[in-house]
This record gives sequence, C-alpha cells and structure tokens, in this order.
Amino acid sequence: MLPAPPPRSAFPWYLASSGLWMAGISLQGFLFTWLLIGVLETPAAAAGAARSIAEFPPLLVLLLGGLLGDRIEGRRYLGAMHLLMALPPLLIAAVYLAGLLNYWWVVVFGILTASIQALSDPARQSALSRVALLDVQRAVTVMTVFTSLVGIGGIYLGGNLERLGLGPVLLVQSGLFLLGLIAVAHLPRMPIPAAAAMRLREGLQTLWQVPLIRNIIGLNLLSSLFNAGAYIIAIPFIVKAVYLGGAEMFATVMIVFTAGSVGSNILLLFFMPLLRPGRLFLYMQLTRIVVLGILMLQPEPWLFYFMMFCWGLNMGVTTTLVRATVQELAPPAARAQILSVLLLSFLVSSPLSSLLLGLLIAETSPLDALLPGIAISLLIFLLGARSSGLWDYRSTGLPLQLPVKT
Repeated sequence: MLPAPPPRSAFPWYLASSGLWMAGISLQGFLFTWLLIGVLETPAAAAGAARSIAEFPPLLVLLLGGLLGDRIEGRRYLGAMHLLMALPPLLIAAVYLAGLLNYWWVVVFGILTASIQALSDPARQSALSRVALLDVQRAVTVMTVFTSLVGIGGIYLGGNLERLGLGPVLLVQSGLFLLGLIAVAHLPRMPIPAAAAMRLREGLQTLWQVPLIRNIIGLNLLSSLFNAGAYIIAIPFIVKAVYLGGAEMFATVMIVFTAGSVGSNILLLFFMPLLRPGRLFLYMQLTRIVVLGILMLQPEPWLFYFMMFCWGLNMGVTTTLVRATVQELAPPAARAQILSVLLLSFLVSSPLSSLLLGLLIAETSPLDALLPGIAISLLIFLLGARSSGLWDYRSTGLPLQLPVKT
C-alpha cells in the first residue's frame, strides 16, 4: 500500500542534515586539494596521482552503499554515516599537531572521507523521495540550492586556513558532521522499501532494462571525465601557476563557481517541472564549450572569475537535471542502487581524469587541461541528440510515491 505523506517538518530537517553534511564535504574538497598543492607544494603529476589513489577505494564501496541504502532503515543509517564522517578530521588534526603531516597522510585523509561519503550518498539521495512533498525536479533543485549555499560557508572557512590554522579548521569540520546528527534524529523513520530484498545483480539488471537511465548515466560519465575533472585538478594549478594566487584566491574561485551553481538552480525553480529536461541538458553542453574556450585564453582576473561563475551555472543545471531525471525514472525498490551507479559515474571519472589531466599539465600547461572538456562536450551533444532518448524524453513532473513493507 502507499504510505502516509511525510510530516511537513521532514523536508526541512532533511535539508538541515544535508546542508551540514555538504558544508563538511565542501571544506574537505578544499582541504584535500590545497594541502597537496598549496601547503605541501606537490607537483601536478603527483597531485593527480594522490587524488586518483584517494578516490579509487570509494568506487569499491559505492555500490555497497546503494545496496545497504535499500536494506537498512534510512534514519538509522544516515546517523551512523554522520558519526563515522566526524572521525577522519580528528585523526588528521592529531597527525598535524604531532608534526607528522605529509603526502601520504593527506591521501589517507582523502580515502577515508571519500569512502564514507560513497557509503552515505546513495541512501541520502534516495531518502529525498521519502521526505519531500514536492515533485522530484523541485525537490532535487531545492536540496541542491540549500546545500550549495551552506557549502559555500565550508569553502569560506577553508579560505581562512592560513589565518585560523589547520588544527582548528579540522575540528570545526568534525563538528559540522556531528551537528548533522541532531537533524537526522528529527527525521521520520524511513522503513525498508517493499521488495528491498532485491540483490545487487537484480538492481543492476533493472537499471539496464531502462535505456534512458542507462544512457544518461553514460553521458554523465563522459561529462564528468574531463569537465568535472578539469575543475578538480586544473583550476587549482591555474590559480597557483597562471594567476599566482594563494589559498584565498582558490577559495574565492570555488565560492564564485558554487554561487553560479546555486544561481542556476534558483532560476530553474521558476520553470520547473520542466517538460523536456533532456533537451536543456544537451544545449548546456554547447554553452560549456564557449566557457572553456574563453578560460583557455587566460583572460584578465575579472573575466576569469566571471567565466568560473558561468561554468558553475552550467554545471549546476546539468548536474541537477541528471539527478532529477534518474531519481524520477528509478523504480522505488532499486532506487538507492541505481543512484549509487549514477554517483559511481561521478566518482569513477575523478581519479581517472585527475591522473590523466595531472600528466597533461605536467607535460604542457594547466590551461591545456581544459581542451579535452571542449571535445567531450561536443561529443555528448551529438550522441545525446541522436541516440540517447534524451531529446524526446517528456518528464511526468509528479511527486514520487513509495510502497513500504506492512
């Protein structure tokens, strides 16, 4: 049978827990990158290898996270993840205070946090359909806007690393995850979905039987490989080597990019639910070519910041549309597993692109690492328009209903 609608307070508490989680994760992304490049002054090839090493282990646990997310009561599972994520910052704070921080400790930091995030994210994203009274497009967009705004605070904190010191910043990061436990405790129980005994193989078969889900995840993998990868590994070196910036400039660039992402999602809210989200996703590939092309010309700093804002606008739209479409199409009994495959398409690209783009930067220049993204964006548009089904896809725009065990 269909469950009773969630209480109105469920979605605000979900946003609070996800916002605190994102603040800690955003700070983590800043710390991991800047500790390698800005503090330890790691060469490009070694920095790319560090990110690859740190992000390969989470790939092994991401599908497990989807499986567990469909089999364990949601509130209890998310609470356990918040508690686990509070531990790695405390470990690295102790290592730093003991004077032992080095390249491999930063890699360990990345492995631990990325692995816990991989276990958590499928269940967190699947839970959105259990707590929101909105249609899925608006629910995903509101969550993205709110968590991104809170995430800017985490990046801002990282930008003050040189003034506050690494130890206090790591303690605050741990505290953010612990505060999230309070919000999780106020969520309603999220019972195991009916038919959640579906095994991993069956969940993957379900994904393969829905061609549109399969195709959009494949295109997202292509996009993440050299677009998201360029942002992760090339931009820090562009800031440091091309514009001679430090931690404050790097944090500003991340904030500007995130502000663009937030702005695009706020704009999307006025037009949602979108009837043809696939077409907008494909058109955004063409606009990204323009943005990356201008960035490759090494523009003046003000134009560099503006282009980063535009890149954030672009990535905000495409990421939200991909997540909303997959969430809308995924069968309830396998939703967390299918979302884990989507997240895998984001995660698997990062270590591969970091390694490849790190080597490219070492042999050429940071700006040249943007060129592959231009070619990939054109390829995505052509493939997506001709054979993916995205061009003709019509969204239902309806709220999701989830049957539960009785």
